[in-house]
Amino acid sequence: MAKDKKKVSQPVEQQRQKKIVEFNVEPQPETPKRKRPFIWLIVVFAVVCLLAVGYLFVQKQKTFNDFEVLSRVESTDPTQMSYLAFNGSLIKYSREGISYLDRNGNAVWVESYKMKQPKVVISGEYVAVADLNGNSVYIFNTAGKVNSMEVPYTICNLDVADQGVFAVVLENETENYIELYNKQGDKLVDILTTIADGGYPLDIALSNDGTKLITSYITVEGITIRNSIAAYNFGDVGQNETDRLVGGFNNLENTLVSKVEFLNNDTVCAFGDDRFIYYSMREKPSEKCEINAFQEEIESIFYNSHFVGIVEKKKDDPNSLYRLRVFDLNGKERFSKGLDFTYQNIYATEDEIIVVGNSESRIYDFLGNLKFSYAFSKEIKNIVPTGSPLKYIVVYDDATEVIKLQYTREETEEAQ
Repeated sequence: MAKDKKKVSQPVEQQRQKKIVEFNVEPQPETPKRKRPFIWLIVVFAVVCLLAVGYLFVQKQKTFNDFEVLSRVESTDPTQMSYLAFNGSLIKYSREGISYLDRNGNAVWVESYKMKQPKVVISGEYVAVADLNGNSVYIFNTAGKVNSMEVPYTICNLDVADQGVFAVVLENETENYIELYNKQGDKLVDILTTIADGGYPLDIALSNDGTKLITSYITVEGITIRNSIAAYNFGDVGQNETDRLVGGFNNLENTLVSKVEFLNNDTVCAFGDDRFIYYSMREKPSEKCEINAFQEEIESIFYNSHFVGIVEKKKDDPNSLYRLRVFDLNGKERFSKGLDFTYQNIYATEDEIIVVGNSESRIYDFLGNLKFSYAFSKEIKNIVPTGSPLKYIVVYDDATEVIKLQYTREETEEAQ
């Protein structure tokens, strides 16, 4: 890693000296220059910074292979639970309810409900929960429930923005609706779609600020299935457009886009079955670039505001079951890694890629460095970062543990 070195130069005082002629006077000794203590402070500060940078560099190169358990909270909930990272800790939810756990694994709030198929979406400090094929929507933040409501038609999809604005796709017997609500439950936008006119909305995505929406539509023309992308703007730019529609793309050919996502407030990724397409959308959409250099069948996708990643299933390779590949927002591949174990979950934070198997786990940074590798003694459900560099929450069926990563020398290293 290159380090910038600062050169500290001391200003040179230029003193004018008067030539004085004196008789019978002995010359006085020159007054020594006073040392300036602030120079030493700068030097000490620079040394501390260099040491800190060096320490971080070494930490990034080290693969942690052990951990210390800092705390443990037992769980007696017999319900099948799912877990998502949220605000430096995690959300735990099921068909019976949802709870938010703090960084020590203790419940901050708990809310009960009855849902057949809960879908949970997180953005910023807001959590939206909808009952797919039902009518219930709940909105939460870090303090607890903000609102709950019933919508008039069956819910097909859901997304939420950073300030609690949420969008739902609804359907009745003949039509579909895309509706936007604020966190208090007031309807902001109502867009009507039909199979005959616009197509069926496969997926939707809200921008972080809640002012823009991307939708993937599918239409059937005879025996031909076509996919299109539509972009809506609910700000000033879209106010004079019908249904706030400010752009779209019908050039997908045979590509089927089953998922769209705002990677950041102005960048969209359309995840197709044979290519990923980036769109720039500050106000109106424009195509930016695409990724189509897939080598094998795609098993999983993950993303954050700067990167998109895939896991490909490798064929006829005894050393690796999968290949993990990461691309930047210009479509350039940043790194590729083999995975030699069967995983159940993979996701990205802004800093890391977390891969969880039944008991195996890996954590990578976005430079491709392996930060953590460990085989747990029993099945784990998830690993969630806490915001502290080396502290994580490990979720088991019967407990949650807060751990701190450690490095244990291998026996071969100790023998040397």
